[in-house]
Amino acid sequence: MMTAAWTYLVDRRRSLIAWAVGVIALVLVMAAFYPSIRETGADFDAYVDSLPESVRQTLGISGSSIASPEGYLMSQLYSNLYPMLLLILGISMGSWAIAGAEGDGTLEMTLAAPIKRASLAWGRLVAVAVATLAITALSTLALALISPPLDLLAGLPWWGVWSAAISMWALVLLYSAAAFAIGAATGRRTWAIAGAAALVVIGFLGQLFASLAEPLEYLRPTSPWYWFLGSSPLTSGPTLVSVGLPVGIAITIAAAGVWRFDRRDVGV
Repeated sequence: MMTAAWTYLVDRRRSLIAWAVGVIALVLVMAAFYPSIRETGADFDAYVDSLPESVRQTLGISGSSIASPEGYLMSQLYSNLYPMLLLILGISMGSWAIAGAEGDGTLEMTLAAPIKRASLAWGRLVAVAVATLAITALSTLALALISPPLDLLAGLPWWGVWSAAISMWALVLLYSAAAFAIGAATGRRTWAIAGAAALVVIGFLGQLFASLAEPLEYLRPTSPWYWFLGSSPLTSGPTLVSVGLPVGIAITIAAAGVWRFDRRDVGV
């Protein structure tokens, strides 16, 4: 299994390096904008105060000034661009792990070697988890290093960004595992990408609409996005809901995909 994981990572080392550079660049650019936002905080706060409380909760800035470190990081990084980039990477890798390789004909050659299907599948999922975790850790380290001169982490616990990072990674792993499972079960990469993307949109917009419509409020806790954004990851630390639940579900649906992959005909 570990051999399959290592091989998958090595084969994609150049693209992973490019992804790491891109995500780190995003984090650094967004961090560099913070001083200008802080200086005009009153104007931004007036706009934020005009938004419904449910929308502020969805953006992760309920009870926080957007000019504060927590409000800025949650609204400008953790509720949109940052996890979205990692989701694109994770879903892309997860969908290609089995379905993509099957589509381009390389899977049959790989399975012709003395390797069990389940071991190959789990190994490639581990590679997806390691790749997304490594890029999350590197970009978080960059954020932690650039923050002191910008006062971007002022008032936050030193572990705040690392807590947010592990919770965000758990969210990414969940949707990446969904893409992996759909691809492993069907052999169709387009289905895997479309299915996982639909789940991302449903999860994000679902918890937003549920917060806007009072009769649907009870549905908000069912969204993985709510598990992440609603947990105040910068100040509360990882929890069973923000980390344990998505990771557990990811393993479960991945196991279902591997089970189906191990039993269907792939031409070998």
